[in-house]
Amino acid sequence: MRGLVKSYLTGLAACGEKRLALEEDVRPILREWMLAARRGGVATACVNKVPEVPSVAPDAAMTTSAETVLIAGEAKVSLHEMMDEQEETQPELETKQPVFFRPGGRTREDIWVQAQQLLTRWKPLRELGTLRDKMVWGTGSSDADIVFVGDAPNYYDEREGRPFCGEAGVKLDEMLRAMGLACKDVYITHLVKYRPRMPRQTTNNRAPSSEEIRLSLPVLEFEVRYVRPKVIVALGVTAARGIIGQGELPLSAYQQMSNLSYCGAPVIVTHHPSYLLRTSVLAERRKLWEEMLHVMELAHLPISAKQRGYFLPKQDQ
Repeated sequence: MRGLVKSYLTGLAACGEKRLALEEDVRPILREWMLAARRGGVATACVNKVPEVPSVAPDAAMTTSAETVLIAGEAKVSLHEMMDEQEETQPELETKQPVFFRPGGRTREDIWVQAQQLLTRWKPLRELGTLRDKMVWGTGSSDADIVFVGDAPNYYDEREGRPFCGEAGVKLDEMLRAMGLACKDVYITHLVKYRPRMPRQTTNNRAPSSEEIRLSLPVLEFEVRYVRPKVIVALGVTAARGIIGQGELPLSAYQQMSNLSYCGAPVIVTHHPSYLLRTSVLAERRKLWEEMLHVMELAHLPISAKQRGYFLPKQDQ
């Protein structure tokens, strides 16, 4: 756990962040960790009490420098000193260190604005060199009950600066209208907020790589925890693989799984809206619509008899 906190603080410092919100009960635990590191031992007083990674705290009464951590008002220690001491007492992990995305801000609105500003210079993604330069943030309501997640921006999304433009966006708009909703009523975003780069790229696109997704998931986690939706819709197999994991499974495998969730919200896996551009089979359209009916039920939206009857033969309505 100390390694996670160290990685978190290092990430903040690398991104240029200078202040960090801390809850009061975390401070003595961090102090004990540092004292134990100096002694070359383990913080025995904290074995059964593990602090959570600092979360978005718009009402936090205390902020602490990421370069100099003040603990319990008694001792100051530099972040670099803390990391050096932990290096001496902990073996280097061979696995990739977790990445954290935690913007600052004291109000809910300020946190949302600073998140977008932070992402434009966030080193874990920007230093990859495999993504283009224009960031495409989510659109819609940041208090929505439903969050739709695609894979990555395409040419049209990048050009317009918002997700799901072009023909796929038209189909998504049609789905929302059938649900009695508009874009402003939901939150629409992507796993990866930058269009994946390709050689001699014009309008052509590619799916994001596993590393691009891994480094982007902390941003999606921030969005979901900020919005707090009642249900998340993974649009397409790439979005499902990123949100659910479980390896390179086909879309149908994810659709057959039950009780899927992400950050505490249930997840429904369905086709990307572009699928509707490729099929006119009524049974396939009905299957997708049944998934949207399930989304509406989880979001506690009213469903009319007409909506339940979409894509059904007349005798079945």
